[in-house]
Amino acid sequence: MFSATDVEFVNPIDYYSGSAKKLGFSLARDFFAMSAPEFPSWIIEKFAHQQAENFWKEQYAEIIKTEVPKQWIDLLSTQSKKEQVSLLKGLTINPDQLIALIVKAWTDHGYTFSQYVGRHSQKGLDESQMPKVTYVKDGIVSKVGETKLTDGQLKQAIEHKTVTISKFFDKGTTWHCLFVTHKSLRGDENWKGGQPHYHYISDKFGIPRDKAVAELKSRDYHLNSLPHIDLLDYGSGEE
Repeated sequence: MFSATDVEFVNPIDYYSGSAKKLGFSLARDFFAMSAPEFPSWIIEKFAHQQAENFWKEQYAEIIKTEVPKQWIDLLSTQSKKEQVSLLKGLTINPDQLIALIVKAWTDHGYTFSQYVGRHSQKGLDESQMPKVTYVKDGIVSKVGETKLTDGQLKQAIEHKTVTISKFFDKGTTWHCLFVTHKSLRGDENWKGGQPHYHYISDKFGIPRDKAVAELKSRDYHLNSLPHIDLLDYGSGEE
């Protein structure tokens, strides 16, 4: 299992290739270790590295062939908040389009990529009491690892944990940001009956970048009313 981390002003291809290869290596190593435990570890790791490279090549091929709606590309060249709000009206995005947009913003328009994650546990919770993994779906709690907490307490800990993931595109003093919260992904925000969605903000909204980042990393951000972009085809998603 992998979680999103903070990165700043990077080449997104390097970032996503590193994440994909890490995932591909882990999956392949575990598979080979279970399938052929008699093989020496150095052989298993060699095969795993090869598989990781192939995994990223396949992922990148999918990224570059993913079509991104023209409005998203046009957004990168806008000069006013009014233009941006107009372009975003009724616009949607899915996870594949989002990664493709991040990559195209770099390769075609020179935007670096930054990501900031704000994670805040339930107030008063001792994190050391939590199991390694806790997952709640349809009110049912699944867990991996030991804990003295009840299922009810674990569910409450998950529901009261706040996570905000912000993705920034930067080019000089121009920046665009798409961010999502776990509440949005769970359908707990008051938007279209629980529709998962991203929020959008940019330098044209009159808020300094450093203040926007600080707000988005805080437990409760305050950025006034912002455009909503419906997130479609959301599955397990990324934290």
